[in-house]
Amino acid sequence: MKHSQPAQLSYFFHGGFIDLSQVIGGAFGHCGDIISRSAEGIAGAWGNLREKFRYDGFWSGLLSLPLFIGKFSFYLVRLIATAVITPLICFSLTIFQMTLLLAFFSVALVFFGLIILLDRIYCAINAIATHCPVCQNKFILPVYVCSCGRKHDRLRPGVYGILYRRCDCGNKIPTTFFNGRHKLSALCPHCQNNIKGGGLHASWCIPVVGGPSSGKTCYINMTMMSLERRALSEYGLRFEYENNGLDEYKDNSDRLSRGYLPEKTTDNRLRYYQFNLTPKGATRQQISLCDVAGELFDVTNIALGGNAIKTQIGFRYANAFILIIDPLSISKYRDEVSKTTSVNQYKGSAQPIDEMVDAFINTLQNMFSIKANDLLSSDVAVVIAKADIPGLNDKIGESAVMKNAPSHDLKTRYKTQNELCEKFLREYNEESFLINLKSRFKGVQFFTCSALGHIENGQPFVASKVEEPFFWLMKKKSKVIEKAIKSRGK
Repeated sequence: MKHSQPAQLSYFFHGGFIDLSQVIGGAFGHCGDIISRSAEGIAGAWGNLREKFRYDGFWSGLLSLPLFIGKFSFYLVRLIATAVITPLICFSLTIFQMTLLLAFFSVALVFFGLIILLDRIYCAINAIATHCPVCQNKFILPVYVCSCGRKHDRLRPGVYGILYRRCDCGNKIPTTFFNGRHKLSALCPHCQNNIKGGGLHASWCIPVVGGPSSGKTCYINMTMMSLERRALSEYGLRFEYENNGLDEYKDNSDRLSRGYLPEKTTDNRLRYYQFNLTPKGATRQQISLCDVAGELFDVTNIALGGNAIKTQIGFRYANAFILIIDPLSISKYRDEVSKTTSVNQYKGSAQPIDEMVDAFINTLQNMFSIKANDLLSSDVAVVIAKADIPGLNDKIGESAVMKNAPSHDLKTRYKTQNELCEKFLREYNEESFLINLKSRFKGVQFFTCSALGHIENGQPFVASKVEEPFFWLMKKKSKVIEKAIKSRGK
């Protein structure tokens, strides 16, 4: 029998019914054979008696009569017993066996339903999911590969087994996360990319968007470098980099630690920088910070028919966004700073921030098929980067927050930061950008940071405040990370 899975059907859903049908068929088939033989015996006895009377004479036939009566009575009694009594017995035994088997089936189905429910509750509570860095799809259940190479794309409790199923090769493999399914090799169901850890992790996807040269790549890599150094000691979170072969974290972190900038991102596909950030004893928390070339949001490119942005389905499955704003892309502020500072050394972005955010919002609207005035159900951390520009820290950075916040609790700091950044944007003629942003997203929080700490001068870069926007989002998404951070008073 050919199945949709390379596995043997469970006894309770296949073999049990075959055994029951064989018992019924065998019992009643045996009765039929006995009835047939009994009828043949009666016919044979009657034939023998006739032969005696016909060929051996009346007296010889008369002497054979007792033997005939004995045989006739025997076969007749057997015929009646087989035709009436034995079927009743077989029927009663069959009913008993069916009742017993159905009782076992009922227990198995209850157990089966309970295991399915527990597996789904486990996945829901722990937010089990995977974001594939290759095809950008999101899924809960990978394709699992038996040691024989056979692929099981629906390895869960079902008709092939409750806690375990038996592969066609004979191997016994687990069907749930809590009894070892994740120890099998796993593949993305969409593109067959290898999935590490068997898919047993919560997965959070945060695209980092911004205009060309706004500092996205520096922000992502310096955030990861900072977390790698400080996550365990300061936040009680274990950092583990996941090398998917598609990012450049190792090369970039090496360059940044030696005081050199990373290569400019030219990839028009989302590049997933993945790492685990997990509290002790919790389910692994897989984070994907996604980088993409800022030119993707160039309105001229979009107007000319560029559709690369439309193919980034990772935006559809994003849990939140980090929006990087280069203050030097604000023309009025750039003009002001250029009077006292050589702005070229900060490699500023030339794309106006209102154009970039318009392209970004339009992309999300089209992906989610929502109306122009509807609210996007995403949280956005808006990061005004390059806070090391002389004078910017005093306007909207840490020193300005400390000076203007009536208290230093986190809620007050966030409120003060928003007020300072919104005032800054209005002052430099970016009110349309501000209105557009705040009216379209569910949650918006402004931050400032310096991913590098200084201009490129051959000295190692030192990041400042890069983790804060990241953790603001993660505390909204991951309960275990939120709990770990709060336990440290962060």
